[in-house]
Amino acid sequence: MKTIFLEQSKKMRILKKVTLKNNKIFINKNLEKASLKSKIKIVKKIKNILEKQKVRQLCIEKDLKNDIQFINLLHSNNINICTPKWVFKQKTDEIISQILKDKKREEIEFFICVNEVDSQIEKYIYKFAKEFKTINIVTNHIGKFKRIEKMLYEEDGILINLSNNRRKSLLKAKLILNIDFPKELINEFAIYDNSTIINWEDNLKIRKKRFSGKIIEEINLDLFENSEVAEFIKQNNLEKYDERDVCQVLEFKPNMVLNCVISEYKY
Repeated sequence: MKTIFLEQSKKMRILKKVTLKNNKIFINKNLEKASLKSKIKIVKKIKNILEKQKVRQLCIEKDLKNDIQFINLLHSNNINICTPKWVFKQKTDEIISQILKDKKREEIEFFICVNEVDSQIEKYIYKFAKEFKTINIVTNHIGKFKRIEKMLYEEDGILINLSNNRRKSLLKAKLILNIDFPKELINEFAIYDNSTIINWEDNLKIRKKRFSGKIIEEINLDLFENSEVAEFIKQNNLEKYDERDVCQVLEFKPNMVLNCVISEYKY
């Protein structure tokens, strides 16, 4: 997906508050001191530039992303923003491997909380169903997963469990991939006290008092010096941007997986 970069210019005296140059939009105003009215005008100008350039995605420098009010205005205008969550999802399989360490997948029960299915999620389900001892799909929409269940059984002889039982579905779940359950929904389920949850959603918190497990929501990366991502950042002067967002801009091609490692989990 074509992307434009957004950053705050050091040249605050420029008459135009928003300018486009070499695939970068510059905000020529100190947003930290800007009023809500001024931010609304700036977002409108940014949206107009994106529409004229026929671009649907924006990659924002790290300092600007700290302005929650500004980010919310962009979201409310249906502007797609690059986030670290994107590369987190692409690295899910590697995250699982690092969690399990020396444990064999064929000895592990794996639980997936998901209500909506697309081609990417289907690929994950097929892959994990062939690797893990048991796959348990926890969903409010069991009918959406019947086709996958049937195909896995008819083509590979693999059984998967479909469930939406609030009391039992996650009660013994030691390893959970939460794809799209918001925190309100997942907290309706009885969850194993020491579960490890890989969370694709934002800001998950388990309200159960006895819960002492881990919720993995974010990763940091160490880029190899000569990797495609590192070279792209250097060539385009993107040092002010989150390298995980840049991975999304480049759509994290398969060869890039070999050019970075997970350096840190954020719980």
